[in-house]
Amino acid sequence: MKRLNARLQALAAFIEPGESVADIGADHGYLPLWLVQEGVSPFVVLTDVEAGPLEKTRESVDRWFSENDSNKALVSLRRGDGLSALNAGEVDAVVVAGMGGETIVSILDADISKSVSFGKYILQPRTKTNVLKEWILKNMWVIISETAALEKGRLCDIIVCKPGGKNDD
Repeated sequence: MKRLNARLQALAAFIEPGESVADIGADHGYLPLWLVQEGVSPFVVLTDVEAGPLEKTRESVDRWFSENDSNKALVSLRRGDGLSALNAGEVDAVVVAGMGGETIVSILDADISKSVSFGKYILQPRTKTNVLKEWILKNMWVIISETAALEKGRLCDIIVCKPGGKNDD
């Protein structure tokens, strides 16, 4: 059984049992693969805009699940930019982690009608958290929770939010 580092554990803690998840820019894919392995998520989508990182993700899937492991069928790998690889409302939660705050904003802003179709976002900006929070507030999304996790001596902000609603000032 694979384990997650502290940052990925902190992200995973915000996924409720039974929630389907998309990991945008999945890189190695450990978080969604762990969610399937542990029976937390019934379906996960791992995306990346580039073929190379998506191949790295495919290799992770092959390492985590044997060829005849039924969990492998619960994993969908897709190439696409931001949310473009997803159908509107296809998953319950979207994780965008390990990118700059401005990049996360551009992903959310690219297709607002699609962005608001997902119930929950777990965002972990590497830089410019303030830019991301300003966008969230400007678009009247609701911040559900905020925390931080330590990874390799660096504190990583985590923002859990959902579209719609009104933020209290």
